[in-house]
Amino acid sequence: MKKSQISLFVILGFLYWFAGAMMVKFLGELVFTEDNPLSFLMFVLAVPITYLAIYLSMLASKLNLSQMLEPLVIMTFSAIFLDGIALTWFQWLYHESFEIALHGAAWILWAGGIGLFLAFFHSSNRKALAS
Repeated sequence: MKKSQISLFVILGFLYWFAGAMMVKFLGELVFTEDNPLSFLMFVLAVPITYLAIYLSMLASKLNLSQMLEPLVIMTFSAIFLDGIALTWFQWLYHESFEIALHGAAWILWAGGIGLFLAFFHSSNRKALAS
């Protein structure tokens, strides 16, 4: 992988994290509160949202789905770093309420996990990686 591609995927990871953080900020009380049934729906909707992010990343990088495992790892660790930093020191980026910020950050981590799973599932090297 070229350095320019690595930079692209780091930037995309930051952008996807920021998009997720803004979803948490603007959906806040409506979705990301304890025992809220819409919260479960957001976790389900993370699957198509993540597929969309993967598709946009494929377009930006000109890679196909079977080549997206390594790029998704780079994007996910970039987003996870920001998620941890923001939740620890800049929680207000998510929301004024720590409860909402915590639930929202968990949703972002969930979406990252889905991205890694989908990339692994579609990887051309899946059988080799599993051995």
